[in-house]
Amino acid sequence: MPRFSNAMFIALNLISLAMGFAAVFCSAYVQMHDGSACQKTLEMPLLVTGLFLLIVSTLGLVGACCRTDWLLCIYLFVMLISILGLIAFTVFVLIVTNTFVGKKVSQNRLHDYSYWLQNRLADGKNWQEIRSCLADANSGCCKPPVYCGLERKNATFWTMPENGPAVSDSDCAMFSNDQKQLCYDCNSCKGGVLANIKREWRLLAVLNACVIGFLIIIFWIGCCVRKNIRYDQFIGY
Repeated sequence: MPRFSNAMFIALNLISLAMGFAAVFCSAYVQMHDGSACQKTLEMPLLVTGLFLLIVSTLGLVGACCRTDWLLCIYLFVMLISILGLIAFTVFVLIVTNTFVGKKVSQNRLHDYSYWLQNRLADGKNWQEIRSCLADANSGCCKPPVYCGLERKNATFWTMPENGPAVSDSDCAMFSNDQKQLCYDCNSCKGGVLANIKREWRLLAVLNACVIGFLIIIFWIGCCVRKNIRYDQFIGY
């Protein structure tokens, strides 16, 4: 059983080491190939994640293979901090994507979303970056909201009815046929983006829960490996 835990520990860290190399390679690929602003935003997270996996996995492998107790102590400490950090982040994601929190905090068009999501993603510099991504994707923000009742002349041009928009809404007046403006700054556009982000972050929370469970298993096996090494050293094995 002790030797099985050691073998399992080494195998799991070899897998995470391979994942680290893959993440660094993907980051380098994005860096070397010109892409959209959206693709560029993946570069740094991939690099940081890849380097983290490489360093931590190397610590675990060297500590287990060379039977070095202090390296395993560092490895387990980093793993514990990572687990606690992921738990805190998952709780944060659940809070900021909670509809009840959004309704209590905000009373505007985007009231279904928390103030943090609105302030962090729908305003200022961050929205400009998201907007460039939407332009690249030719999203629904390229046309006026349906409820405005604007008349479509062709694929890229809409006109306001003589009696004005069908409803009194700021988004109807904000829409422009200018291809650089369109409806990217409309609340309906921002609301649609936040709806997608909310759904994706909820899925991320589920994924994080799975990752946390996986890390806890590795942490537990690592503790067993360290215990085995200390026992072997004690009996002079």
